[in-house]
Amino acid sequence: MSTKAILILGGSGFIGSHLAATLNKKYKVFATYHSHPYSVPGTTYLPFSIDNKLWIKRILHITQPDTIIYLVGSNKREWVETKSRLAEHLHSVGPGNLVNPSEPTQPRFIYISTPYVFDGAKGNYKEQDILMPSTILGRIKIAGENTVRSKFLNYVIVRSSPLFGRGSGIGTTFFDRLRMSLSAGRNFEANPNEIHSYGSVEGLSEMIHRIIDLGVRNKILNYGGITKVSQFELARRFATRFNFDPSLITMKRPEGINPYEKSPILDYSLNSTPAVELLKIKPLLLEESFDLIDKNLIPTT
Repeated sequence: MSTKAILILGGSGFIGSHLAATLNKKYKVFATYHSHPYSVPGTTYLPFSIDNKLWIKRILHITQPDTIIYLVGSNKREWVETKSRLAEHLHSVGPGNLVNPSEPTQPRFIYISTPYVFDGAKGNYKEQDILMPSTILGRIKIAGENTVRSKFLNYVIVRSSPLFGRGSGIGTTFFDRLRMSLSAGRNFEANPNEIHSYGSVEGLSEMIHRIIDLGVRNKILNYGGITKVSQFELARRFATRFNFDPSLITMKRPEGINPYEKSPILDYSLNSTPAVELLKIKPLLLEESFDLIDKNLIPTT
């Protein structure tokens, strides 16, 4: 195991728990939880509050991290829209609370962002494209990105497409809910009006691993799969691939849209070419990701 220490803030969530389980095979990994104690074999978990600066200083002193991965809060749009003030505090203000305590060691700071920093008008977004968010989540994440870029001397911002894989047990993921519904023969509503370059959580874990290994710094990188689909199409293809009834997948109409009006199609897909070339990682087609699920490399229950 490497002597490098990794501190995952928000390590009990979907992405954090997967990162803890993969990174601890090579690094000394510490991870935090807020209100729900959590454990991953091989990872040391610690309680954490982004507002307790004295405790933050103590954790950083104890762990002496070479890399901090910031996953505090939730990237779910529904959660952000109903708890916008809390979301802004966690995603935008929170990273700034780590600046002074972490200055002595200057660890690399990896901030996980979202494709919603873009407006969804054209898709295939590159890192340097103009940021024009049309969602609360997007606006909050841009503020978080700006905090990180202005306050940390060694940072990497990863704009991640929506991910699929097993939830941490504290909450359920889209694929958890999809599989449970299909297994029970229940209808499942999925959004046909947003297009994303969906990726696997294992793929993001590999990307983070390479960022740490190669010592990447002061970069913004996109992550996503090759296939661009709506959530509705993704769910139907999943159902077909795993021998469920695709007719159980129904279209979810966006709130606030007149039922007689045609809903706009927004494309938030990301272009991951710079990350692929820099990190020498292999982006996957949707079918290849399904193959990984089939081999139980991406558990779904």
